[in-house]
Amino acid sequence: MKIAILASISKTQYFINQAYVDYVKEAGLVPVVIPPGMPVEVAVDLAEGLLLPGGIDLDPIYYGMDNDTSYSVDPVKDEFERAMFHAFREADKPIFGICRGFQLVACEYLNAFPEMNAWMDFWDDIPYHQQTSRLSLERTLSSHFVEYVPHHLYGKDEVVIKRMPVNSMHHQCLYVDFEKRGVLGAEGFRMAAWTQRGLKIDKKAKTPAYPVVCEALRIFDWGAPILAVQWHPEEMRDLNLLANFFQSPNEVDAEVLKAKRK
Repeated sequence: MKIAILASISKTQYFINQAYVDYVKEAGLVPVVIPPGMPVEVAVDLAEGLLLPGGIDLDPIYYGMDNDTSYSVDPVKDEFERAMFHAFREADKPIFGICRGFQLVACEYLNAFPEMNAWMDFWDDIPYHQQTSRLSLERTLSSHFVEYVPHHLYGKDEVVIKRMPVNSMHHQCLYVDFEKRGVLGAEGFRMAAWTQRGLKIDKKAKTPAYPVVCEALRIFDWGAPILAVQWHPEEMRDLNLLANFFQSPNEVDAEVLKAKRK
């Protein structure tokens, strides 16, 4: 199975971290690096799935928010990745997002279904989620724990809540009302992992009640199967996460979709 990985551009080079390419290969899949500027229809024809990698911050201006703490934004890169995301989604080809990729998926979902802002909210800064750089840790080392549901992340039968350590290299984030984390919205949403670490909330702002930081999400019945995580599994070589999703993405969603259609 061929998986498209979106590259970035500098003055003289196209580039992508080797860890993403190795991650796809080691999971038994075939990486296809897509340079900026490639027509979306060509990329969709080349690959059966899409990996949205980590990278620089999204530009919050596009989503109608002030840019207070988002660094080194690149609206051209954002436009390219949004176009690829929607092309693969509309082609019903599975999409896996990592860190920046998670944030792009979350912002596009909220942009498409603004009613979901009643219980989730994207923020451009949160403290204590950049431990990798702040503590001078290797990218392969974990720095905090998340609560997660194995069924949503790995396609296992377990629907209990478990706990695992992850690395952390982000400050943009998605807040979600914990009590509604499993609510099916306009097209369907599940929070697959979360944490309360580093919450810094302005009580005067319109933030959800009982908020947590969403660390992984699944979106159902919005074109392609979508899974996105806020940490960097490619650095931790969590091969099961990637392989299980791309090899059987619809099996994880089947139970939820069946319940929705009743």
